[in-house]
Amino acid sequence: MQITQNQNAIRIWKNLELNIIYAGHAIVGQDWKEPKVCSPFSRIYYIVDGEGILTVNGQRIVLKKGSVWLVPAGMTFGYFCESSMEQLFFHLNVLCSDGTDLLYGVRQLYERKEQTGEIARVKGLYQSETMTDAIRLQGMLWETLAGFLEQAKLDGEELKEHSPLIGQMFELAQNPVSAATHVRTLAQQLHVSESTLTRRFRAETGISPGEYLERLVAGQACRMLLSEDYSIAEIAEILHFSDQFYFCKFFKRHMNLTPSAYRRQMRKG
Repeated sequence: MQITQNQNAIRIWKNLELNIIYAGHAIVGQDWKEPKVCSPFSRIYYIVDGEGILTVNGQRIVLKKGSVWLVPAGMTFGYFCESSMEQLFFHLNVLCSDGTDLLYGVRQLYERKEQTGEIARVKGLYQSETMTDAIRLQGMLWETLAGFLEQAKLDGEELKEHSPLIGQMFELAQNPVSAATHVRTLAQQLHVSESTLTRRFRAETGISPGEYLERLVAGQACRMLLSEDYSIAEIAEILHFSDQFYFCKFFKRHMNLTPSAYRRQMRKG
């Protein structure tokens, strides 16, 4: 018997997770509009019919029937519809093992024409309520993302290898994500000094561990506001904020919107 393994493929499978936060089939009109949006998740649009407009740096980009689009996480843009448009939209993160989004910071929209019957198939799978079709749809989303990753020239080299110390910190920080997690506490759990952990973390990631922890909490709050129907007070409690006031203050500092306004804006699609 002879067995060969593709170690790079195994590494990528272990280090990437597709987290679908919110999705919908929408028929929109002139009420579909926001002048400025920036979200910590990526958006995939499948345009079934009609047209919509995205605005990026003052440029108008037309979403035409039969096209598929990727808006990367962290990108600032606006959108509106002059007449009507039918679309399928998916808000998602491609999460690395450190909890960050693979596409965060990519500053360009990506577009392609649908393959024959692709959008109709996506629509049919989305409207199905079976587990097997949900799995098939997730596979199609991965395929769509793979094509856009190739366009963006992101082909796995961005999956950095981290030292055991920093890898353990990522695991502790994400289980669970909590506003009560502090660098000092993590250092104690890892049996190193706070200064050593901070220095090592910054050397490997380019940011401070405190900034990383805040990004995790902000991202988790955004996902909970979209994918769950928790009240603002419940989210504050789950994320271990001292009270709702401090959660709202933290959230607005990171997202420039109150949690309620963010939920309303992002659920438009």
